[in-house]
Amino acid sequence: MKSISRKNFLLKSVTGGAGLILFPSLLKAQDPVKKMEKGPPLEITLVKEFVLQAHKDMDKVKTMLTEKPDLLNAVNNLGTWDWEDAVGAAGHVGYTELAEYLLSKGARMTICVAAMLGKTDIVKSTIKSFPYMKDAVGPHNISLIRHAKAGGENAKEVYQYLVSLGVKEP
Repeated sequence: MKSISRKNFLLKSVTGGAGLILFPSLLKAQDPVKKMEKGPPLEITLVKEFVLQAHKDMDKVKTMLTEKPDLLNAVNNLGTWDWEDAVGAAGHVGYTELAEYLLSKGARMTICVAAMLGKTDIVKSTIKSFPYMKDAVGPHNISLIRHAKAGGENAKEVYQYLVSLGVKEP
């Protein structure tokens, strides 16, 4: 059986095959998919140390990430539904520079981190689509409005927007 790329499958499905006639450049050879090797699980003590350092020490975080890139999105389970990753740690303490660095490396954005960074457009569009997200919490059950407050002057517009929705600081 001949295999077909996902792109060509979707194009044929949507256009009934006409897309390949209209856009012959889409027929060019596809790069083979590189499979990521699954490494061994990270040691919990390493994950805990990485997340701890993300509260306070950018140099240490950079060093650890260079040595073990898998730490980027590793999550520390603190129990009772309290999960924290490095970008979440930087988010709730208002460590803007570190949060931006981690995001540039591929960390996952959350509405709480967006609030701390003053990304009003992200916060507003998320709440418009999912109104209950105005009450979202991050690690340690820290509220969205407290994340905005941690962002200081850069997040003032997000903070005021949340107040306008009736959100109060706990």
